[in-house]
Amino acid sequence: MSPAAHPHVILAGVAMMVPLPILDDWLSRKALRRALQADAEASGQPLDEATLDLLTEDRSNMLVGCLRAAILWPLKKLFRTILWFLTIKDVIDVATRSAEVLAMAKIARERGWLPSRARDVRDAMEVSFGRHRWSPVTRFLMRYPRPPLDEPAAEDTLGGLLQGLRKQAGAVPMEAMFVERVRGSVAGELATALDTPPPG
Repeated sequence: MSPAAHPHVILAGVAMMVPLPILDDWLSRKALRRALQADAEASGQPLDEATLDLLTEDRSNMLVGCLRAAILWPLKKLFRTILWFLTIKDVIDVATRSAEVLAMAKIARERGWLPSRARDVRDAMEVSFGRHRWSPVTRFLMRYPRPPLDEPAAEDTLGGLLQGLRKQAGAVPMEAMFVERVRGSVAGELATALDTPPPG
């Protein structure tokens, strides 16, 4: 991950401290978008607007999101001193998820999956996050293993912090799941194309 992207990843997490519902998620997605853009440009493989839109689109149900915001916001205001731990957990989780999205996007760029297969990449990200218990706080409390990262240690402080969070999140098995998922989508599409008789 490029050092230019690190501050944006941290901001994606810090946005969770904004007390207004919906606005916090919007600011977090904006910061993630800038992080993806900065990382891609630093690697000499800039991403177009459509790809960035797809990688950062909000896939949550709008009605559920509004109901959740309407219920949680008064509770957060009422129990701000009690629920500070949950807010800190949100900040850590979102920063970790954003860092891992950048790591997966980097893998996808290196393998030539971006921008041409952006939808498959995003789908694989969602599946990987859904099937893997990745929250660093939860994994720490449950004492889950921390597989070592297969990459050199970051030289700057923010980079080291984000690498530590990804390590605690179990990034290695999650990234392997991500790669297998995209490969499966590519293989399935190729098999369908080969099975389809030529026109005429």
